[in-house]
Amino acid sequence: MNRLKTCCIALFFAALYGNLAHAVTDQQPGHSNPQVQVPVPHSSYSNPAIPQLRKRLDTILQENHIPGLMVVMVKQDSILFSSGLGYADREQKIKVDTTTLFHFASVTKFFVALGVQKLIMAGKLHLNDRIRDIAPEIPFTNQWEATDPVRLVHLLEHTAGFEDVPLNKMVSTTGTPLTGLASVKALSSALHARWKPGLMMSYSNPTYNVLGYIIEKTAGMPWDSYIRQSLFTPLGMESSLFDLNGQNRTGFAKGYDFKDGVYRPLPFYIPSGNGAGSALVSNASDMAKALHYLLNGHPSPDLPGPAQLLEMETIHSTLASHRGLQTGYALGNDLFPNNKKISLRGHNGKGEGFVSWIFFNRQAGLAYAIAANCNANLWPVSEAIEHVLTQDIQPPILPTVTIDPATIEPMLGYYQFMNPKNERWEFHRRIFGGIHLLSIQQGKLLIKKGDGQIDSLIPMGKGIFRQKNDILPSYILARDQDGQPFLQGPGSSFYYRTAYTPVFLQKLFIYLGLIAVCLSFLYTLIGIPLVLYRKIKMIDLSLPFLPIVGVLSFWYAFRLLGSTDAASKELFNTFNATSFSIFAGMLLFGLTVASGAYLLYRRWYALPSRWISIPLALNYLFLAYLVALFSIHGWIGVPIWIM
Repeated sequence: MNRLKTCCIALFFAALYGNLAHAVTDQQPGHSNPQVQVPVPHSSYSNPAIPQLRKRLDTILQENHIPGLMVVMVKQDSILFSSGLGYADREQKIKVDTTTLFHFASVTKFFVALGVQKLIMAGKLHLNDRIRDIAPEIPFTNQWEATDPVRLVHLLEHTAGFEDVPLNKMVSTTGTPLTGLASVKALSSALHARWKPGLMMSYSNPTYNVLGYIIEKTAGMPWDSYIRQSLFTPLGMESSLFDLNGQNRTGFAKGYDFKDGVYRPLPFYIPSGNGAGSALVSNASDMAKALHYLLNGHPSPDLPGPAQLLEMETIHSTLASHRGLQTGYALGNDLFPNNKKISLRGHNGKGEGFVSWIFFNRQAGLAYAIAANCNANLWPVSEAIEHVLTQDIQPPILPTVTIDPATIEPMLGYYQFMNPKNERWEFHRRIFGGIHLLSIQQGKLLIKKGDGQIDSLIPMGKGIFRQKNDILPSYILARDQDGQPFLQGPGSSFYYRTAYTPVFLQKLFIYLGLIAVCLSFLYTLIGIPLVLYRKIKMIDLSLPFLPIVGVLSFWYAFRLLGSTDAASKELFNTFNATSFSIFAGMLLFGLTVASGAYLLYRRWYALPSRWISIPLALNYLFLAYLVALFSIHGWIGVPIWIM
C-alpha cells in the first residue's frame, strides 16, 4: 500500500512538472514560428548538478580571463542548460544571455557540409563527383588528376591535399566581401594537391570556400542564403546568420585579446574568400535547436534524416579509412576521443577574438556547444560540462586482442610525418615529427614520438591500435596499394616508413646550426676582452657578432609574427611597419651571415691564429645551412604581404 501511494505521488509531481516545463517552452523566443518543422525540447534545469556547474564555470571564467561564455547542453528530450555567463561587452557591461550572438568561425564548416548533404539528398550532387565535372572553372592543380581526381568528398573531408590559407589571406581588408568565382580565385595559391587526393587528411580552410562556390552553382543562389533557407529556417534558427561584411550588429558579442592583464577589443573582419569556412554567427537559443535536431535526426523532406547524418559521421576517402580506421575528420565533422566514457563528434572554431566548440554523440543522446569572446583555452569548460553530461554513463569495457608479431615486426622502423597543414610554416614537422616503431613488448606496440616520449599502443585487431587511456583507436599500421607501410595517428597525422639516415642528417645540421648560434655569443664574449687588450682588432670581433645581430632580428621577427597572427591578422595583408619588420627581421639573419662569411674570407690570413679562423669557419658553415633551410622554405626573403 505504501509503495502504491508513493508511486501515485511520484506520478502526480511528474505530470505537474511536465505541464510547467511545457509552459516554459511556450515562452521561449522562436517557438511560435510557423515555419519551424522540427520540435524543440523543453528546458529542464532541475538537474542538481547544474547549479554546481554554473559555479564551476564562473570560476573558470575568472581563472582563464574569459570575458563571456555561451553554454548549451542538450539531451534528446530536453535542454539541460542554455545560458550565458560573463560579459558580451566589458566596456558597456552588457552581459551574455541566450540571445547574445557569438562568432563560431570554423564551426561554419559543419553547417556547410550539412547543406551539401541536403543537395546530395536531392540528387543534385554526389560524393564521388569530380570537381572538374561540377565546376571546371575552379582554379586548382592536381598532377594525378587523370587517375586520382579531386572529388567532392575530398573537399568535405580535407583530403584533396590542398594547403591551408596563406597568412596574407586569412582576413580581408578590401571592405567588400568576395563572391562567386572571385572568392575562390583569391585563395587559388592554396589549391594545389600536394599528394594523391584521398591519401591523407590535411585541414584546409580554402577547400570550404570551394564548397561554398559549388553550393552557389548547384543551388542557384548565394551559399549563405541557401544554408539559411534550407537549414536555419526549418530548424527555427531565426537569429543565426553569416557575417560576411565585418560590421558590428546589435546583439553581437565583442571579441577580445587578453594580454599582460589587459583586455583589448578586436575589430570584426571580413572573412577570407566567401566566408563558407568561417562566417557563422549564432546564439545559445539557436544552437540548442540545432543540437536537438542532430540528436533526434527528424526525417522530413526538408532536413537530412538519421541515415544522412550517419553518412556524415563516416570517413569515406582516406587510406586509413579504407583499411578500417574510422577515427578522424568525416563530412564536416571530426571525432574527438578525449572523453573516457564516450566519443564525441563535432567541430571547433577559432577566429579573431572568438573560440567555439560543438560536440555531440547521437547514440548516447547528448550534445553541447560552447563559445567564448576571446581566444581562450576552452578545455576546462569542456571538462566540466562533459562531467555533468556523462555522470550516469559507465566507462566501456574495452576488448583485448593478441598482437600478431609476424604481421607487425616487418613494419617496424622509422616513419616520417607527411601531412603538414602548411608547407611553408610547418616544414620542420617533416624533420622532427616522425615516429619510431620500436618493438613489441608484453603484447603492445612500443613507439617513440618525435619529442622523445615513448608510448605503448594497445592492439584492437587488423593493425588498429589505441593509446593507453583512450576508449577509441586512433592509430592504424598498414600498407598502401604499393605495399609501402604507413601509420596514421591522432589528429589524422600521417606517416610513411622511410630511411632514417637522411632525416637524421637534417636534424644533425640543424642542431649544429643552433650550436653555432650559441658559440657566436660565446665567441663574442671572449672577443670583447681580447679587443680591449688589443689582442685582436675590432673588425675581427664583428665576425662572431654579426650573426648575433641576425639571430636576434630573426627571433624578434618570429615573435612579432606570432603576436600579429593572434591579434592583428589584417597587418599581414599590406605593406606596413609590422609586415615589413617581419620580412626585414628574417632577411637580416641571412644578410648578416652572408656578410660575416665574406668578411671572414677577407680576414682569413689577417687573423692571429688558426684556432680562431677555423672555429669561425665551421660556425659560418652551419649558420649558412640554417639560412639555406629557411630560404628554401620561404621564411627568408619572401614579403608576407604578397605571398
